Amino acid sequence: MKPKRKYSFAPGDCRFMQRLVLPQLLALLALAACSSADQAPDANAERDPAAAAALNDPIMVDPDLASQNRGNSALSGGGPAQGDLPDFVRTPEEVDAAHAAAQTLLGSAPPPAPAPASTSAKSKLAGALTMPAIAAASGIATRACADKLGFTVAWAARLPAALPVYSRGHVIVAAGSDDPGCKVRAVRYVTPVTVGDAVDFYYASARAGKLPVQRRKEGDDEVVGGVQGGSRYAAYVRQRSDGLTEVDLITSGF
Repeated sequence: MKPKRKYSFAPGDCRFMQRLVLPQLLALLALAACSSADQAPDANAERDPAAAAALNDPIMVDPDLASQNRGNSALSGGGPAQGDLPDFVRTPEEVDAAHAAAQTLLGSAPPPAPAPASTSAKSKLAGALTMPAIAAASGIATRACADKLGFTVAWAARLPAALPVYSRGHVIVAAGSDDPGCKVRAVRYVTPVTVGDAVDFYYASARAGKLPVQRRKEGDDEVVGGVQGGSRYAAYVRQRSDGLTEVDLITSGF
């Protein structure tokens, strides 16, 4: 067996190897750093604010955005992160403008609606959190029809002519269906006018549209509604803690 060869380096040889190898190692390290920077940019630095807002927001699995408390939001939209549009504010100017527009729509100021024909301790809508649930709980739509509702604010513009959103009202959520036998509209909106103003408006508008109409009280909700053949409607009106009036308007068969 041949003995293993032993290698030895003189001090000069070591210095030569250092001069030869170190520059190459430094060059390789610099290339690796550049490559990493090119392949993995800072996502937070380059992400568009609107995209960041969308990616960070909870996935919308419920049309009413149950994971986000939007109870006091009249309208929200896209934009930079946290860029929701301002909440709807009740001001004297808004109230006056809403009254004027409603009077123009009706042709005159609506007279006071009669006193409730019936009173119950609890609203039918108590515990109903989504528009399908509200439509079904009100008795205006069947559960099967309520489950077919699709969501878009465009449904608020497809309400019957005699039962529109109060002038200058701000739609929160709107749902509807035109399926055969399930022509349903369910809209929630807020308005700066009082509960009494909204009740008077719907009572007068229904009468002007030659619809049977009755007023009743259910818990904290003032209700204006009626039945005409196979068609039904109801406006559930209540006051919110922020001073705005909230309306759940449901129609079926119109």
